[in-house]
Amino acid sequence: MSTYSRWVEHVLNPKTITSIYSKEPPSLAQVKLYEVSIVCGGDLQCKLRFDLKDFPANAPVKWIQRQCNAVQMSLNLMQTELIQCAIPSGNSIGDLSIMHDGARFQVTFSTQSQGIVFQAIATWIHVDNLAGYQKELR
Repeated sequence: MSTYSRWVEHVLNPKTITSIYSKEPPSLAQVKLYEVSIVCGGDLQCKLRFDLKDFPANAPVKWIQRQCNAVQMSLNLMQTELIQCAIPSGNSIGDLSIMHDGARFQVTFSTQSQGIVFQAIATWIHVDNLAGYQKELR
């Protein structure tokens, strides 16, 4: 096992991911970030919505029947602190890093042209959605 804890094992609902990606968690390299939103309230939350670069090898039958070719994930970073965000310009493709140190998650998103454009520390992560869809190819 690598030197960092596999983040998927520490989210509140890991089965959402492991039911689709049973052997290895999906790569978070070269994801396309669509949305970063901050939700104020009792505990600060931050939501990230992005497309994964790779489609799962053993996709669900319903995804195959609908001819899905892309996967979008939405994460909710809960009890978040130390949010730093610079709105990325351009196509917003970059590397998402999620590290778990045993107590908290450190989340960063960096692009090749701008370096780190988002970072946060959260106590919990909830996978709000993991969905296949048909992306128009160019």
